[in-house]
Amino acid sequence: MKMKTWKVISNTGKQADLESGLEKKEVQKPTHISAKEFVHWLAAKSQIDDDSLRSLFKL
Repeated sequence: MKMKTWKVISNTGKQADLESGLEKKEVQKPTHISAKEFVHWLAAKSQIDDDSLRSLFKL
C-alpha cells in the first residue's frame, strides 16, 4: 500500500486545509494540543504523510 502525502495549503491554528493530487480535506485541530502546536506541527507549505497525520490525533 502506497503512503499518501498531503501538502498543507493553509493553516489557521484551528483548521488546516490539505491537498493530495485532486483530493482535498480539512483537518480540525485536536482538542488535546494548542493552536501554536498545531500551526508548528502542520506548518503551511509543508508535506505530511497519512501516518504522521494519524499520530497527531492519538492521545
